Amino acid sequence: MLVVLSSLIGLLVLGISAGVYIHSSPLLKRGVRTSAVCVSIGQVAHGSMLLLEYTPRDGPARRYAVGPFVFPPVEVGGRMEVVYDPKRPQEVSLPERLPKSTRGLAIAMTVSGAVVAAGVAVALTYRW
Repeated sequence: MLVVLSSLIGLLVLGISAGVYIHSSPLLKRGVRTSAVCVSIGQVAHGSMLLLEYTPRDGPARRYAVGPFVFPPVEVGGRMEVVYDPKRPQEVSLPERLPKSTRGLAIAMTVSGAVVAAGVAVALTYRW
């Protein structure tokens, strides 16, 4: 039972860290910072969501929803900095929500992958 539980936790950590890595890596490598204007503020169960509009260098204006915020950092018409991927301008994030590097994510993926592999090896050895 412990092997199954540790394998499931390993898979969960692997999935989450891989997802963050896939989203963050291009933004860290080639991300372009630009100013976005808040065009709308909506209320959700856990606070406020902001709808930000930014214009990539070579394309039309795009919108990005971000939040929830207990206290929105800007009002409608206010500006915030965003980072977008010039190859895929729909990939965007707030700079403070990006990891400083992907090294920690790579380590988390490696360790969780090793835990999953060990769990599978033990399960196959004992034929569970």
